[in-house]
Amino acid sequence: MNKNEGNTGSEKIYEILSFNLCGRDFAVDVDYVEMVIEKPNITFVPKAREFIKGVINLRGRIVTVVDLTKLLGIEMEKENNNFKNVMILKVGDMEVGFLVDNVKEVIRAKESDIDTQFGSVEYERKAKGVIKKGDKLVVYLDVEEILKT
Repeated sequence: MNKNEGNTGSEKIYEILSFNLCGRDFAVDVDYVEMVIEKPNITFVPKAREFIKGVINLRGRIVTVVDLTKLLGIEMEKENNNFKNVMILKVGDMEVGFLVDNVKEVIRAKESDIDTQFGSVEYERKAKGVIKKGDKLVVYLDVEEILKT
């Protein structure tokens, strides 16, 4: 059992961090989130893949910064491209930053709260499911699958 999973009887509870990206709500497992920082200057990397925004120097470590809008195929208005934060994630030895508009809250979701049959071709294989939070739907991203791209 991951540290972000708990049990209530026989049902797992997941702790996920929600964030906003171009007016849409997404979330990732808190286990992967190392920190959230205000967006620093990002150094452009020539000939990098389209979704690589560049790299940052994070306390002496070079971290690749990813533009999730390009990776997830989200259409973005020109005036809405001022991301405010970089969410630093760590998967194994890999450290990567996701550009996000803002980080919202930690959500505790039961396994039964996660709709894995949400039928979205848009996020196929990049999402574990969708969680209903109030009147909003939060797309629960599969970080490991995203980083395979």
